[in-house]
Amino acid sequence: MHSARLLIGLGVTSLLCLSAATARAEVTLGDLRASNGVSPPRTDLFVDGDTLVLSASASSREGVLRVEAELEGATVELAAVGGGSYQGTFDISDVAPGRHDLTIRAYDRLGDASTVERTLHKHPPPILWLSSPRSQRVIAGNTPLDARCIATEPYECRVLCMNVRSATRSETVCRTRDASTRPGTLYLLARPSRAFAAGEVLTVTLTGDVGVGTEIQPSVVSPIYVETSPKLVAVQAAPGVILDFDATRILFIHEGYQIGIVDRATREVAWISAMLPDPAGSVPSYGALTPSGAVIQSATGRIFVWRDGVWRKIAHGRLDAVNGDRLVWTMNNDRWGYVHSIPEGTNSSIWNRPDSSSPFQADLSASGDVYWGTYDEPWIRHLGVRRLGSHPGNLQRPITDGTNVAGRWWDGDTSSSYLYTAEGEEVFLGDSISGNSAGLLLHAGYAGFLKSDGAVNQVWLRTPDGEQHQLSSFATSSLFDQQRLRVGHDGISDDGEVLFLNGGKRYIGRPGAEPEEISSDLGHGRWFDGSFHVTLGDTLFRVASKGGAAAGFAARSEALRDDLAEVDGLQRFVSMPMDLEAEAPALALHHLEPDALPSLSDEEPSADLAGDELGEDLPAGVGCSAAGAAGSRGGAAAFAAALAGLALARRGRRRSAG
Repeated sequence: MHSARLLIGLGVTSLLCLSAATARAEVTLGDLRASNGVSPPRTDLFVDGDTLVLSASASSREGVLRVEAELEGATVELAAVGGGSYQGTFDISDVAPGRHDLTIRAYDRLGDASTVERTLHKHPPPILWLSSPRSQRVIAGNTPLDARCIATEPYECRVLCMNVRSATRSETVCRTRDASTRPGTLYLLARPSRAFAAGEVLTVTLTGDVGVGTEIQPSVVSPIYVETSPKLVAVQAAPGVILDFDATRILFIHEGYQIGIVDRATREVAWISAMLPDPAGSVPSYGALTPSGAVIQSATGRIFVWRDGVWRKIAHGRLDAVNGDRLVWTMNNDRWGYVHSIPEGTNSSIWNRPDSSSPFQADLSASGDVYWGTYDEPWIRHLGVRRLGSHPGNLQRPITDGTNVAGRWWDGDTSSSYLYTAEGEEVFLGDSISGNSAGLLLHAGYAGFLKSDGAVNQVWLRTPDGEQHQLSSFATSSLFDQQRLRVGHDGISDDGEVLFLNGGKRYIGRPGAEPEEISSDLGHGRWFDGSFHVTLGDTLFRVASKGGAAAGFAARSEALRDDLAEVDGLQRFVSMPMDLEAEAPALALHHLEPDALPSLSDEEPSADLAGDELGEDLPAGVGCSAAGAAGSRGGAAAFAAALAGLALARRGRRRSAG
């Protein structure tokens, strides 16, 4: 009997449980591990050698009659070994390297059966890996890209190709193994033939050839952001896309749809929970930090709250506004609106119009005042206090900074903006040619607003003493740098500087001065703690404006280049442009004003206020850990575990050879 080395198994936290709808037998497939104990969170099984030892556990209320497994037409009955566990052995010496279907069936004493199907790889399949940069990273336009094809016997990476695409061009480079190439991993370090421009978004696709009649799945890494501004200083990075930040924390979502929070002082990561993937074409999931935790809007129409270590779904609906430990949300049909208290876990109804087809839009002040509006009424409602304004057209989202309140009424051609002061005065700010609520900013008594010059929208500022200043004079329309859950709140400094976008660039406008160019329009800009900041992908930047310098991107690129040069076996190549028409279009992001109402997936119908597909009141970390999430797409954790398996395989072969 050949010795078996089962390289990658399934951990206790990743057990798979399937049962037929009419069956009483229930199969839980687990304990698929060898002596090395490698156990990444993925469903495929890997074996290196000529013997497969398969373990499973099975249970049934009627009693388990037998458990069997089938591989390549051969069936083996798994013997009971106690404690509900079963084990069997396959001789796979005649099974070809590659992917194979494995089926496990359990039968109860009434003849009902349950089946689990898995994919078995004889020898770990090759891996195509973009070592650097990773998805959601921010790079300079000429940063080298480090790609690798990793394989173990009997596979050998023969060819590795890398295609880099932006909205403007595509470049491809390949490396072919020859007699001078070192055995093992095939490396490819490539630099663009010319630098990509700031504001471009890159998609990198890796392909390869290993022979032995097997195919390697292409690896696609996207998005990668290009930014070169000397006025952006990298402050901190997160393990995923940054959703929100404050003085001590960063809220992010990992590519495996794991939600986490980084402690900015210690850099420790608290993994909160895993979510269902965003449906194709939906608005990505978003969220905000709260004093006691975080709140998340999933693209599948669920609202989650994390507080005191507990992850809980509070509703199927749309999260509309958050401030402190209170939030406003509405059912997906916008006919019911609620204020939710996170500490108390209660919902208070503030809007109930079953026959309405109007969107519901609201804002919250830090003191808890709620302002909202709908198309059914011509005024802004201040919950329990008063009504503000009465104008023709559809009322867009009202905005408050706790002192002033502002709103826009859209008549189909023009948005008319009005400000309501703490003294009760109504101030007409102006008309703009824009039909959504993202044309207003309020902070510290200042008001930023868009105003048409007859052809395009320009940026204006109203000061606390009532003065108005035009801040832009571009030939094309400007717009504010807005983000969901923060619409109207992020773009004004304590001194009345205004952040805005025009022509693919980000500017700061000041009364009596020309707008200062800060960066490309990628990401989101925000005033916080005495400075403007920009979040882009997984990185938080501070804006060093008014001539301030950032050591920034050139130095970071050089450091990356130095690190790569130390990697054994790397060789440098320069890629050549290729025909754009021969490739599918690359990912292109267009920075537009966010709609007042996010388009959430309609996969799930509206439901009750309570309930959670993962269970009520789950403790933090259920379904996830620092190593990965159950049900995630694998991501870095799966790759790390696969690398561990490959390393163990090599060490095992060296020991056997010795």
